[in-house]
Amino acid sequence: MIQVNGLTKYYGNRPAAKDISFEVEAGQVFGLLGTNGAGKSTTIKMMCGLLKPTRGAVRIGGMDLKKTPLKAKSKMGYLPENPLIYDRLTGAETLELIGKLRKLSSKLIQQRIKYYASSLGLGEQIHHEVGTYSKGMRQKLAIAMTLIHDPEIVLLDEPASGLDPRYTKQLKDWITNLAANGRTVLLSTHIIEMAESLCTKVGIIDQGKLLAIGTVNEIQMSTGANNLEDAFIRLIGV
Repeated sequence: MIQVNGLTKYYGNRPAAKDISFEVEAGQVFGLLGTNGAGKSTTIKMMCGLLKPTRGAVRIGGMDLKKTPLKAKSKMGYLPENPLIYDRLTGAETLELIGKLRKLSSKLIQQRIKYYASSLGLGEQIHHEVGTYSKGMRQKLAIAMTLIHDPEIVLLDEPASGLDPRYTKQLKDWITNLAANGRTVLLSTHIIEMAESLCTKVGIIDQGKLLAIGTVNEIQMSTGANNLEDAFIRLIGV
């Protein structure tokens, strides 16, 4: 479970995120929907402890992120918008490193390397240096890095970046399965179709503020729109 209460981040006098509050229950997919620069990444970085909030609190699995950061972070898998991956390591070495940091057994790490190499279509390229990977291949590896320890809570910041339609569909299936198996998922995206098809609830964010929160139907009804795209446009005023 995720609980966000009054999360705020100022840079000087400019709020990058202001009074963000919401909850995500186990088994739910919560979508942060907004344009680039709306405050999605700032919010997620505060939620996973990479960015110190000006004020506000985050609870992960019932634990206060500020008071018990290591325990809270151990429950999370985080996929950043622009993942940093060492070019001189192979994909397999990268996953082995992450698996060891996550304190997985060597046997389990090898099993999961084989699984992701197959399911993501990396094949033998899992044993090639990451510096030779295309953008899409790097994103697939980053997804494996996020999920290798089977986290209870998954934070995904623009996860479809660089993926072709085939693997975007597979990503969507994984997100659905994560929720079906009781995981708590937060998805940041600017892709309205992805939010519409995957999310139990959606929060529409613009200029650091949550403008609306609810199911897709609730947001459509509150704005008098026939679909989420029209509701989004009416809320942000484009």
